[in-house]
Amino acid sequence: MTAESLQVKLRSGRPLLGGHRGNADECPENTLASFRSAIELGVDVIECDVHLSDDRELVVVHDHLIDRTTTGSGLVRDYTLAELKGFDAGSWKDPRFGGETIPSLAEVLDLARGKVGVAIEIKNLPLPYEGIESRVVRAVTAASMIQEVIVISFDHRSVKRIRELEPRIMTGVLMASRPVDPLRVMADAGAEVFCPHWASIDPDTAVELHAAGKLIGVWTVDDPLALAWSRALSANAIYTNKPREIRP
Repeated sequence: MTAESLQVKLRSGRPLLGGHRGNADECPENTLASFRSAIELGVDVIECDVHLSDDRELVVVHDHLIDRTTTGSGLVRDYTLAELKGFDAGSWKDPRFGGETIPSLAEVLDLARGKVGVAIEIKNLPLPYEGIESRVVRAVTAASMIQEVIVISFDHRSVKRIRELEPRIMTGVLMASRPVDPLRVMADAGAEVFCPHWASIDPDTAVELHAAGKLIGVWTVDDPLALAWSRALSANAIYTNKPREIRP
C-alpha cells in the first residue's frame, strides 16, 4: 500500500471495505487478533477506537468502561497503559482468544502499515480527553502514516482540531442522525468524509455530497438490506462487523 493510496482509493470509484473494530463478528473487537483477521480477509481499511489512559497513552478500546470487553472493571482513563494490558481482552468472546490485550494505537498502526488504511475514531464523548487530538497526530506522524489514515469522531470539535493540527490528515464527521445541512456540518469541522449510519442517509443527500466533492463512509453494514442501500448511495467506503460475508 503506497503512502497516498487510502485517499486515492477512496476517490477511485470502487467502494472500500472497512473492518469495523477489525473482524468483530468472529474475533474480540479492537484487538490485534481482530485486526489481523480483517486484514487477512482482504479489507481495505481497519477501524479502531482510541481513548487516553491515565498516563496519557493512546489505547484502542471502544467503551469508556472496560467492563464489557475485558476482565477488568472501571474507566479506561483511570488505568495506565501497563495496567490496562494486564487485563484479558479476548476470552469474553471465545476462550481461544484468551491472552489478547488492549492494544496501543502505535501497535495497531504498526500492524496496518503497508497493508491497509486505518480509520481512527476519537472517543471524546461523553467523557472528553484534553489534548487527545495532538497525541493522535503525533502517533500517526511517528508511524509515517499521515496519508494512510482517516481520523473520525462524533465530537466534531475534535475533527476540526485534527485538521488544524495537521491538514494533511484526512478527517470525517460521524453522524448517528440525519442533519438538516450535512455540507454545513462538514464545512464547520473541515471534514472531507461524511460518516453516517447507513440508514440515516438517502440517495439525494449522497448525490449532493458527491457533487460537492465529498466522500461518504457508512456504518455498520452487516446484512443484505444495509448493503443494498449502501450500494444505492454509491458510498465510497462500507464498514462492517462481518468482513467475511459483506462485499461492496
